[in-house]
Amino acid sequence: MNNVKTKETFGVFINRWYSYNKYKIPVILTIIGSLFFTLFLDFRTSGFVFRSHISAISELTSKIIGFYLFAMYIISMVQIFNSISFSRKRSPLSLVLFTVLNAIQGLLVFLYSNEFLVEAATRTDYTLKNYSLMSMGIFAIGFVFYVIATIFAWVYVDWKYVKIEE
Repeated sequence: MNNVKTKETFGVFINRWYSYNKYKIPVILTIIGSLFFTLFLDFRTSGFVFRSHISAISELTSKIIGFYLFAMYIISMVQIFNSISFSRKRSPLSLVLFTVLNAIQGLLVFLYSNEFLVEAATRTDYTLKNYSLMSMGIFAIGFVFYVIATIFAWVYVDWKYVKIEE
């Protein structure tokens, strides 16, 4: 009997949380996606080496991939603030900016991953390492969170938004 009451309480908690925070879901998903984009940098401590983005791009001959990495980092930081702005206003203009930046981010993820695949196909002395695959996977997971955040943003936009002068 106590177990049934716990499930009902949990269901009530989830419904209450959703009704209060539903406009913040794009922010939450964007922050998680941005963490995937920015958190997994290369680092070394005594006895432990984590290799990811920088190690992966340093082996390539293409220099444009560094720009792709930089642009993805900058856009992920801008998207955090943009999603917070969207959750407060829910304006169509914020939605369009949010969607366009996510589309650019998706294009950059594709171009970043494509550089690795082209390099592996054209150079005989280069093979994809585990940290190169992990780097591409990290960015792909971050972009999936951005896509889900964009879908929620499109659901929760206020199409009758009118800017009120303060």
